[in-house]
Amino acid sequence: VNLVASPFEQPLGFRTLGEIWSRQARWARLRRVTFPLFFAPEILVGAAVPLALALVAAAGAGFSLSATALVVLVVAYLPECALASAKSWHLSLRMVPAMMARDCILPIVWARGWLSGAVDWRGNTMTIHTSAVAELEETPSGA
Repeated sequence: VNLVASPFEQPLGFRTLGEIWSRQARWARLRRVTFPLFFAPEILVGAAVPLALALVAAAGAGFSLSATALVVLVVAYLPECALASAKSWHLSLRMVPAMMARDCILPIVWARGWLSGAVDWRGNTMTIHTSAVAELEETPSGA
């Protein structure tokens, strides 16, 4: 395995919504099957959980909900914008709304990762499962 010293941009070119969904579903399924203990807490990734917890705490303490939301979102998205800027990656006014959209669909992608079934990879339907399941499926019937 070769690891890179620092992150780098990986432009994918134009993709349809269906191609984007297929890619996300495929990788979620691969992560879930390959690293289930690491995949399980992925539901906590993104701004949704910190935002919800901060809003509950702010409401209980009598703080402004809008100010709390703004602070949490700045803390969540500013580091990603700073990384993109530091690496001279594409950075535009659409970046933060795109990050918010990503965080909104993360729970759906995560749930899809737990479901069995085929995924599409460049027009090829593939079934992703553990080796134990593959061994069960390949074992000839004793009947």
